[in-house]
Amino acid sequence: MEWLELRGLIMDTKLSMRETGGLGRCQVGLSIADDGKVIGNEFLSSFGDVVRGLGGDPESLMLESGIEPSSLSQAGGKIPLLATAGLLENSASVLNCPDLGLRLAERQNGTSIMKPLDRLLSNAPTVGESMYCCMCYMGAFSSGICATLEHDAARQMHFFRIELLLDGFAALPQIAEQIALLTYNAVVALSAGVARPREIWFSHLRVSRARAYAQRFGIPVKFGQAFDGVFLKDSDFNTRIVDGDPSVFVSESRTIAARFVAQPPGIEIQVRQAIGRALAEAECTRERVAASLGIHSRTLQRRLCKVGLSFEAIRDEVRRNLAVRYLARSDLRLTEIVGRLGYSEPAVLSRSCRRWFAATPSELRRNLAR
Repeated sequence: MEWLELRGLIMDTKLSMRETGGLGRCQVGLSIADDGKVIGNEFLSSFGDVVRGLGGDPESLMLESGIEPSSLSQAGGKIPLLATAGLLENSASVLNCPDLGLRLAERQNGTSIMKPLDRLLSNAPTVGESMYCCMCYMGAFSSGICATLEHDAARQMHFFRIELLLDGFAALPQIAEQIALLTYNAVVALSAGVARPREIWFSHLRVSRARAYAQRFGIPVKFGQAFDGVFLKDSDFNTRIVDGDPSVFVSESRTIAARFVAQPPGIEIQVRQAIGRALAEAECTRERVAASLGIHSRTLQRRLCKVGLSFEAIRDEVRRNLAVRYLARSDLRLTEIVGRLGYSEPAVLSRSCRRWFAATPSELRRNLAR
């Protein structure tokens, strides 16, 4: 089975994905509660060693975050994603180690922790095809992470975007930085150093010293961006994977396709991401977003209706989640946030925050700063 056959298997699963409801959704709020989204327990491999090396007690920190330490030793086990992200943030604070996520990623292998996808990803023909497989089958590793690939033909670059599906929460720097470094190191390792990402984007502000990023990445790292992810040149994206075994890729492709439903980005994710790009750039209307996706606005409306959604509801959800993220940033004035959300005046933001959170923007900002 070649790459085109794998694409065929993925396309064959779209109907099943639609029948099972696609990606899950969680309730929005500011309280920290388990939303049912999980991640493979190997994501915390070496956590104990790193924390003990910093003089901390990993078991106590895990229990405090609602993670049973013994769950990390269960083969193929899953742990709550939100609790994992909270654990990393709390541990970084308690241990006074702002680069904890980066330290953890340094001790891990970006593909081997991605069980059960590890053999599929490490034996794909090219770096780009490995990323495509990761995007389509991310749900097998984590139900709360969405990966998408975007191509900028003008710049001859691919963007591998990573999104945590934790609605209503502000940025989580530690897990975002861990994922970015895992991705960077995986590209370098799979290609034996021939390929590497060319730029890193983080939606959060810088939390560590500049040299912490320079030492790990050695490429431009930009903060306060619209989303998180890594850029690769087309030549990097098409680089052959060293030591990849075509027969293993064929076998693993069939095995994974039989066990899991492929979930390439559906219309909801495409629209949500397009809205995020359009909000601060221009008037965010259904017509403009549809045009950016290369379809007519009526076609967009029909496709959303088929999955029980509306453009207006998705736009409202995107604005709500961005509002939380922006209000958590002390560097952004309220007038800037109004513009970034595509609102005409501060009063519109105030009404929206009261509707979403029963609080004014200023009240919400104070609560997020605590």
